[in-house]
Amino acid sequence: MTARQHSAPPVFGRRVRAERESRGLTLRALADACGVNATTVLRAEQGHDVALGIATALAAGLGLPLSALLAELECARCGGMPPAGFICAGCGRGGAP
Repeated sequence: MTARQHSAPPVFGRRVRAERESRGLTLRALADACGVNATTVLRAEQGHDVALGIATALAAGLGLPLSALLAELECARCGGMPPAGFICAGCGRGGAP
């Protein structure tokens, strides 16, 4: 299996964007820091599949370990378990029907 056959969890893209914005970085600035193009960063933030090398570069460009962008942290609002049929405003997870 290749790295592309494993998708990053949905939280990865949301965390990349949140970390980039909290640092006041543009897509292009983060892309330049990572050695990729801005479209690649945008696609990662939108939840598209990301190669392991790109994910590692994004984490390094943000000065974070990759695990910080991949870890499924428990949401303070819903505790990781939103009610069935609802989407948590805090973490974006949807409750199972």
